[in-house]
Amino acid sequence: MLTIGQTLSAGNMNYQQDQGMYEVNPIYGKHPSKERIYATKAGEVAALYGLAKIFPKHEKSLLKIANMVNLGFMIDDQRKGIELKFKW
Repeated sequence: MLTIGQTLSAGNMNYQQDQGMYEVNPIYGKHPSKERIYATKAGEVAALYGLAKIFPKHEKSLLKIANMVNLGFMIDDQRKGIELKFKW
């Protein structure tokens, strides 16, 4: 589920870049390239799965929280009037 959410988030970021919007997360920079978006998302997923394996007792909780945070950001964007469309 985490990988799907991050993939959708990356697709939405790419779409928004093409619509003239800019990224506010300093990790990405104001106008990240598609490669940077995908590389950063892949790094996030790898880090979260790595943490889940280091702390197996908390694996489900950690991944649930990560999914909720990602979904929360997408819902917040939608509330601000940002379209949730995707471009790969």
